[in-house]
Amino acid sequence: MSSLDKIKIIMSQTDYSEEKATEKLHEWNDDYMNVIREYLNPKFQEKKPKKLKSVNQEMMSQIRNYMDNIATEYEKRKANGENSKN
Repeated sequence: MSSLDKIKIIMSQTDYSEEKATEKLHEWNDDYMNVIREYLNPKFQEKKPKKLKSVNQEMMSQIRNYMDNIATEYEKRKANGENSKN
């Protein structure tokens, strides 16, 4: 994709002028997606802090996931068992 095409894409997705789009494109090393992401969310590169769970929350999540997996596997075995009997 040529630089002119990238500038046109940036201009259509943002309100940047041609000069501003060219400047931002050079700033982001010809990565037009990052230019658009920066326009939409200037802090897009910042990592969101991980939400820490308490021991009890983590334990209950693990139990819930385990029981969900057991129920899913049971339903699969039940469906396969019913199909093989017929």
